[in-house]
Amino acid sequence: MNVPLYRVPNPPSVALQPGITPGQCWAFKGTEGYMMIKLAHAVLIDGVSMEHLPRRLSLNNDISSAPRRFSLRGLSHPEDGNSHTFGQFMYSDTGPPLQYFKIQKTSPVAYEIVELYVESNHGNPDYTCLYRIRVHGKIPKLT
Repeated sequence: MNVPLYRVPNPPSVALQPGITPGQCWAFKGTEGYMMIKLAHAVLIDGVSMEHLPRRLSLNNDISSAPRRFSLRGLSHPEDGNSHTFGQFMYSDTGPPLQYFKIQKTSPVAYEIVELYVESNHGNPDYTCLYRIRVHGKIPKLT
């Protein structure tokens, strides 16, 4: 009996869901990619967390597909040409699987749309895996 090895790729939304088992990530081709996220509410953003598979759970202790350098931008709408860049960050492949990054450039504007742009990974030339991304902040009080 032959079992096909074809696997349907995970959609980008998998990076917004709980879970950190091997293969439960959004894999994109190459070392650069981006994801636009619509938050449930407009938020005054103060941090971002990225999580990758722990090295001990990976095949051959290899997490070279983990994002390395990334940035986060706030947008008023998907085609916003005047977005706000919250900063550029670096996920460490020798750090803990879940890493928190404080925003470098704050904004008084609450954003409902953010864009995560992955600029590089830790050496895998074929693909990058984004296991989980979390945006942190406060919902502004209505006045």
